[in-house]
Amino acid sequence: MNAQGSSRTVLFDVGGVLVDAHPDPHVIAEMFGDGSRGLTTLVDQAMWAHRGDYDAGLPDRVFWDRIAGDCGQPEPSADLLSSLVALDTSRMASANDDALALVRRLREQGVRVGILSNAPYPVAKAIKRSEWAKLFDFFAFSCDYGVCKPSRGIYRDVLQRLNTPHEDVAFVDDRRENVRAAELLGVRGVIWKGVDNARARLVELGFLAAS
Repeated sequence: MNAQGSSRTVLFDVGGVLVDAHPDPHVIAEMFGDGSRGLTTLVDQAMWAHRGDYDAGLPDRVFWDRIAGDCGQPEPSADLLSSLVALDTSRMASANDDALALVRRLREQGVRVGILSNAPYPVAKAIKRSEWAKLFDFFAFSCDYGVCKPSRGIYRDVLQRLNTPHEDVAFVDDRRENVRAAELLGVRGVIWKGVDNARARLVELGFLAAS
């Protein structure tokens, strides 16, 4: 994917911005064999406790075995592991229609659009295989860097790949700390509070013409 050329660029986070669905701890607990409230709570806690390492490249088996271990469950079988990964990646099949409409509008106005997201390898692959990924010119995932946002290293490398002035880049994310890290490197920050707010902010910053 050629990331050179165009000056104005808007980068989007995925989870919480382009894709609304999150892993369902109750479904995962049921897959472990017990959909009780207690196990569901443990799964939810364990999943987010280890998600950062998974996003940074931790192998699938290690991630899901950590969750199982924290929940007092045996090591997942090969079939269960495959099902857990499939469940996690299935969320990427569809994206928020309103968010995609904003992406299309940016493209129509000659703005390069890309993705900068924390994601493990299976999720990153699922995103690239999705129909909606065709709207994007650039992809950067934490699993390929070994670090997650808001680490500055991932932003620095992405900006180098983009090869455009930092002030010509906007970054849209639902987490304030991720946006702030980008802003400290000179990138224009947009905290996602819904598509209408994001559109207005991009107009304000000069990345989008007012309708």
